Amino acid sequence: MGGGTRDPGRVMAVLYAVALALAALVILSVPVRALAAELELPVPTTVIYPGQSVTGPGLHHKAFYVKDDKIGLYAVDDSALVGRVARRTLLPGKAIRLSDLKEPDLVRAGAAVTLVYSEAGLVITGQGTALRSAGAGETVRVRNADSGIIVSGIVSADGSIRISG
Repeated sequence: MGGGTRDPGRVMAVLYAVALALAALVILSVPVRALAAELELPVPTTVIYPGQSVTGPGLHHKAFYVKDDKIGLYAVDDSALVGRVARRTLLPGKAIRLSDLKEPDLVRAGAAVTLVYSEAGLVITGQGTALRSAGAGETVRVRNADSGIIVSGIVSADGSIRISG
């Protein structure tokens, strides 16, 4: 019995195990890519400046590849743009992120506004001047027209400023 004979079945098993290990290494070294979809997204046809209506200047659609986990960040159809204005400058041909949009301002800086304070059935109203522009639900500072005191309040849907105590 010489030491030079080998079992062919054992050699094949070792080669098979080595091949499996190499295949696993190759598969694990390839980065996993997120699935992406090709979407036709609305894009501006011209520059849209902050505060401008997004749908006013004109839109067209352009194809983009968007990763599945990023689709929720973009306006995917025109209905998401209706009644919205630009929060920042939007460039022609670029996809519009939802974070680039906001509701239009109900209160303009320097404009007269109605201040409303209400608590336990008592309602006090007054006049003031908004110190900055703001939309519904945003906090804005206002100078009280009677006292000159600056107060902060939340813009209501009717454009009045709700002051809390």
